[in-house]
Amino acid sequence: MKKKNKLTLIIVLSSVATLCLGAFGFVYFSYLHHYKGNNVTYEWHKEDAFDDSRIKAVNKDPNKDFTILNLADIQICDLEGAKDKKVVHRQIDYLVKQTKPDLITLTGDQVWSNENRYSLKAIISWLDSYKIPWAPVFGNHDCGNEGHIPVASQEYSCDLYEQAKYCLFDRGPTNIGSLGNYVINIMEGDNIYKTIYMVDAGLNPDILPAQLDYFKWNLDGISASNNGIKPSGMAFMHRPVYEFYDAYYAYMNNEPGTICQGDIYHYYLLWGQMNPGFFDFALESNIDNIVAGHQHGNSFSILYKNIWCTASLKTGPCGGIIDNEDIYLNGATTFTLSKEETIIKQIYTKKGQFD
Repeated sequence: MKKKNKLTLIIVLSSVATLCLGAFGFVYFSYLHHYKGNNVTYEWHKEDAFDDSRIKAVNKDPNKDFTILNLADIQICDLEGAKDKKVVHRQIDYLVKQTKPDLITLTGDQVWSNENRYSLKAIISWLDSYKIPWAPVFGNHDCGNEGHIPVASQEYSCDLYEQAKYCLFDRGPTNIGSLGNYVINIMEGDNIYKTIYMVDAGLNPDILPAQLDYFKWNLDGISASNNGIKPSGMAFMHRPVYEFYDAYYAYMNNEPGTICQGDIYHYYLLWGQMNPGFFDFALESNIDNIVAGHQHGNSFSILYKNIWCTASLKTGPCGGIIDNEDIYLNGATTFTLSKEETIIKQIYTKKGQFD
């Protein structure tokens, strides 16, 4: 075969191979690369008789305090290198060993970017390895960055959480405008010690009225089974309610009864939603602490109208302060529940500590 014919053949074969690879890449990234998950339907209505079968339970030793470790905004993604993930894994190992929690909560943005499948599976594997009950809510980056299609959809993420052995996650009703709304009771024998409300305030910009109705329905049912007594509660969510902003200004203006512990650096990150009424529900429901992520630049608890508004300390591969290399806020937040009080503590870790 002449050189000219060989060159032509090579060019043709290369072009065909390029087209085939391009077509495969298009099909893969458009269809095969995405995991939609199971289309589970669970409809709930206010008129339904109370059913406690979906309420999760964690047992508390009556002779010991109960510790909750909250991890916020871990934000790893599939595109990060193995070294970055090992650093985050070592940090979580350290935090768990230091605090010895009875329950681990995650206030959203466990992962970041549209390439989220392997990162989420890694976090689930890490947390399950501790054999400690753990409970997540969704953040605004958990199922892809806004406006883009994630590799792991919200339904697929729900599947992964619900399949994990020690995860308490429940996707909850599928007809209230969001997924991931559920309730956990901390039990001391046969008695309800504390009720934990896990609220989806991540993928939706607001807490929707139907979500509030669902939590009120649960509270009414739990109270009825608790001799008519509303158990004290806590709420965990990603974006904070608007009253975090009110709490900040009440503290800055020295309003009576307003106390602050921790660090405030970004007041404009204090709220993530309009006022949907959840704080009013908390006042009526004996909730004494609302815990939010999303902040990155804060690690405080402000006592406002007898409710602690807690901006949980950011966990993960970077510091919490945006555009300020001199300040590094990173670690986790613990809540130690005793008969007398709830002790809130920020567990700070240092830059480069786990490299």
